Amino acid sequence: MISVIIPTRDRPGPLHRALRSVARQTYRHFEVIVVRDGGHDVEPVIARWQHEMPVTLLESDTPHGVSHARNRGIAVAQGDHIALLDDDDVFLPHHLHAAADALCSRRADTVYGQALVSPTWIEDLPRDRGHLPCKDYTFDPAFLSIANTIHTGAVVTRNPAGGPVRFDEMLHHCEDWDFLLALHAAGHRFARLDTITSVYHQVPRPGAVHSAYRSAPTPFTRARAGLYDRWPPATGRAEEYREWFRRFDQRLDTLIAHGLNVPPHVYEHAVRGLHATFTDRRSPDRGLLNRLLPFSPTTTDELNTGAFAPRSEVTHAAR
Repeated sequence: MISVIIPTRDRPGPLHRALRSVARQTYRHFEVIVVRDGGHDVEPVIARWQHEMPVTLLESDTPHGVSHARNRGIAVAQGDHIALLDDDDVFLPHHLHAAADALCSRRADTVYGQALVSPTWIEDLPRDRGHLPCKDYTFDPAFLSIANTIHTGAVVTRNPAGGPVRFDEMLHHCEDWDFLLALHAAGHRFARLDTITSVYHQVPRPGAVHSAYRSAPTPFTRARAGLYDRWPPATGRAEEYREWFRRFDQRLDTLIAHGLNVPPHVYEHAVRGLHATFTDRRSPDRGLLNRLLPFSPTTTDELNTGAFAPRSEVTHAAR
């Protein structure tokens, strides 16, 4: 059995869509655990789906963070495996079936599907998706020590309840990346599914990611620095790529601090560009940073002299 764990807070509409996507699964040997991490009552949403699938609701009136919520779900999960789903993302109908088959046939401990990244609410693959980013990377433990290439909502893993690995409740950003690194360190065998099985929504709205890009240094900059300290680079070349990301974060923070717009999906584009050269066993493309975050000498001088006036809104960079 697979236990689907969904943390939620104050997003009843997206939660309803997330649960609908679970109810549509072709694989039926699952349970759902919704963890309300503070916020408004979600019992009316849960009641809508309890007649179609087994749903357990764990509640807390005080928010403790997504890591705490997921750990609460793990503590009561009855499944041999757990699937992770954020309340604003959706599974495609074959997600759990494809994961269950791969876990058995490929003798893996953790599998993940490819995830379409969408800036609008969708519940199925659009007919034309060529313009949308996709997290479809093959598993590479060395590159995972540089950047997270796996979407949380695409992961199905052996239930970690019997071992030491949990989500770090001190982390409020990049906690999913830390969890994956911990699973790999614990000996988990990873496998990627061959199809897109989930949708990762990055809809511009108030929320954790959007809010994180309104001040500098961003919480992602701080979290990445902490994980780099916690987890050693897998290779010397991995350290070279980490240094590229340190420069990326520094430039991104500078632009945000001065109220300048940051291109949407810039992190996804950075990972895509770096993954290509890393896979080819080359050094990072020196021009990639300038192409993603243009920063001319004129811009540098104007930033240093305060010539740029802050803008009222910053376009968030999705991670």
